[in-house]
Amino acid sequence: MDTQSMLKQMCKSDTNDSDIKAICKSRGFPASEVTSRDIFENFFISTIGIQEALNSLTYREVVFLHLLNKINKEVGIEYFKRLYGCAEPVNGHYYGTFTQRYKETFKKVKNNLVRKGVLIGIERETYTKSTRMERWRFRFPLEFREFLPPVVRASRFEEAGDFNREVLRDKLLEIVGGEQKPSPVSNKRSFTLTINDGDLFIGGERFRARRLLEWQRACWNASVKTDTSTRSGDMTPVEVTLYALSQQGEHEWLPADGLAVMLAIFTGDDADHPCDHICEAGWEWGCLVKVVADGKAYYRLPEDPLEDATSSSPENYLQIEPDGSVTLNLMTIPYAALEVLASVATLDIHNSNLKATASTIKIGNALMTVRKKGAFEWLRENSSGFRTAIEMAEKRWGKQIIHEDLMVARVRDLSLKVQIEKSFADSQSLASLPNDYITFPGDLLPAIQKLVETSGHVIKKARNE
Repeated sequence: MDTQSMLKQMCKSDTNDSDIKAICKSRGFPASEVTSRDIFENFFISTIGIQEALNSLTYREVVFLHLLNKINKEVGIEYFKRLYGCAEPVNGHYYGTFTQRYKETFKKVKNNLVRKGVLIGIERETYTKSTRMERWRFRFPLEFREFLPPVVRASRFEEAGDFNREVLRDKLLEIVGGEQKPSPVSNKRSFTLTINDGDLFIGGERFRARRLLEWQRACWNASVKTDTSTRSGDMTPVEVTLYALSQQGEHEWLPADGLAVMLAIFTGDDADHPCDHICEAGWEWGCLVKVVADGKAYYRLPEDPLEDATSSSPENYLQIEPDGSVTLNLMTIPYAALEVLASVATLDIHNSNLKATASTIKIGNALMTVRKKGAFEWLRENSSGFRTAIEMAEKRWGKQIIHEDLMVARVRDLSLKVQIEKSFADSQSLASLPNDYITFPGDLLPAIQKLVETSGHVIKKARNE
């Protein structure tokens, strides 16, 4: 149910006169003007007194409302267990009804949040047999989000801090066989940098700079050992840390122990989280910046983790070779520039160096995306090989291009066509065309011929003179 519908139901039927009086007092609504429930509904969703009401909450309650604001959906009373707890189990088993378990929890929600005018609460109609306690639903209005007190209690320092920028740089050296820091990610191949048929891959995907950040965070997440499994919809400790630090302003830093309340409420786990270990692991993998003041470590997010101060103009990371190829300096090339080069060039390794050769087809496919990029413009001006390929791609732009070494076959027998398509389903090069035709690269011809002959069909070749 949307917020407006829930609010209307709460004001019309699910809030008694005593509740309304308490909300008016907490929010400072003028009693002389709140003369009907319709008027009360308009006052409730207004910003009158909301700042003062939110400021009167405990820090744990503020953190919980930040969580409700983030998930932006209604929740049942059991969700408040992470804030107020509930009747504890005996010998690992709950005794008593749902109502008995959450009776005290409900009282705290009603008195501390609903009657203070910061939370909407209604009793939902259900088509299944359930208790009244199970039918209650609550929601934090998004109109109040800008008035929420800060979710983190940060400290201010002007220092730049210590940032392990070399983590990503060392990762790039994997392309040329450089020694790597042991990765805690169980499936290491999912982020391995490889060159396959001239294309640069990170795991099973073509290289994108953002995938380096995904690898970093995967390593960070795998480094944080937890004894409990994450329930559906809950955040991991690393996700909570990233969210908390994203709420900080300029020059604000957070001590590791400042995450304790957020970790407990956002993960829904009562266990003591190793805050120091979580933050230190994030710093070690280049995901966080750290500063130490009076012997205590503080953390924040880097402003731009893919920005590298060592990189400058293209001549500092690209070298034109006599054969027209370009050698890439993996120690200085910006990650965004490497992404551009990977999208327009055929890459290979030569004498432990990464080399790039212009690819007319790649340039044609990426032309509109990369044509204004600095590295691409520099290649046009300084590399005769790339300049020729770029001019050819621009000349052909918008025209139909017939690929070289492309085979076309007509398969009139439907069962044979299905058999061919299934046999080469893993090949992204074979494609079906209208009117019984298929197309495929020339190197697949022997395998397709063998399949057709084995199936007892006759191959006829057509040639245009």
